[in-house]
Amino acid sequence: MNLHLFIARRIGTEGSGRGRMGIISNRIGSISVAVSIVIMIVAVAIVAGFKSEIRSKATGFMGSVTLVAPGESPINELYPLSDSFSYRNVILDQKYVKSVDGVVYCSGMIKSEDDINGLYFKGVDSLYSLDFFENCLYEGELPDYSGRISNDVLISRRLASRLGCSTGDDLVTYFIKDEVKVRKFRICGLYDAQLEDLDMTLAIVDKRHAQRINGWNKNQVSSFEIAIDPGTDIKEANAEIEEILYVSSTDEDDAMFTMPLTRILSNLFDWLALLDLNMLMVLLLMMVVAGFNMISAILIILFEKISMIGLLKALGMRNRNIRKIFLLKAGSIVGKGMLWGNIIGLLICFLQWKFKIIKLNPTNYFVSYVPIKISFVDILLLNIISAVVIMLIISISTLFISRVSPDKTMRVN
Repeated sequence: MNLHLFIARRIGTEGSGRGRMGIISNRIGSISVAVSIVIMIVAVAIVAGFKSEIRSKATGFMGSVTLVAPGESPINELYPLSDSFSYRNVILDQKYVKSVDGVVYCSGMIKSEDDINGLYFKGVDSLYSLDFFENCLYEGELPDYSGRISNDVLISRRLASRLGCSTGDDLVTYFIKDEVKVRKFRICGLYDAQLEDLDMTLAIVDKRHAQRINGWNKNQVSSFEIAIDPGTDIKEANAEIEEILYVSSTDEDDAMFTMPLTRILSNLFDWLALLDLNMLMVLLLMMVVAGFNMISAILIILFEKISMIGLLKALGMRNRNIRKIFLLKAGSIVGKGMLWGNIIGLLICFLQWKFKIIKLNPTNYFVSYVPIKISFVDILLLNIISAVVIMLIISISTLFISRVSPDKTMRVN
């Protein structure tokens, strides 16, 4: 057996003679590392969960990348775009692109007994995927726009509650264009996406209704929503689609520009970026705390074994080899702490993911519970980086060994 490893295993054990404080410090060190690892794993899983949930909801409303008319937002009611353009298939050929859909927006006002509420109506056709709204459907059913023009409208549960209406009720809406147009829709269902700003301002209607209200023909739309795979970076996808637009567009195509969702809902994504910063600060803090607690544990062991250090020096062992012994001991303590930290941290994440124990106010956090998303690659990287940082901090304490003098320490009983 390796001599360094043999001595390291004997340090701080029950059968190694004196060293009760060393045993206690070992346990405290392991517990400190375990607690830090638990906090880091939970923090990483929660931030990843928030980012995944909120991005999923935001893209469900508006797509990840939008093609818009020059100088216009995606909610464009003034300058219609042709529903066909030459490079649509080039965009669809990209592996990460799921669909390209033309949508039509029109704004209206809804009057209840006590209030007037402005609302954007998003016109979609039968080919538009309503999977997102199906997942957050609260009551009723999804609209079917495959046949004749439909009067069905899908609104949010919050808006219905504010207006005092429910599934099956009529929704009388006023559209102020060149002249006031009145439309009566039937509420077929209520969705609950828990993004309050969008919930309160967006309803789904038949695309043909929105085109007629805007005075457009059946081949004109407000903008094009491009849905991409959830794992694809929105900004990178936007840059690639923008390149396709510049290279492949012809003189017959309408002038269009790309607009990523990160720009359309910049406040929301800025908040997510702030979560990343907060998570980074938590990770660094926990690594440093675990490292300095381990320094305390190793220093206690060093002081207890100061006679042993002097004896090893007298026998000719070099400082770096003695340091290696105590670093191996520290590595053992850290390893045990990290093992238990991973087990407890992943168990906490699993329980929250499965049973949604911790609830949140969706008005403030956009979700009704703490979301969890576990990436084992991220957990592995977290463990590796944590182990390296903690061991580097611990190595500082072993510099004490070079100051130990054998002629003085060997006099100690």
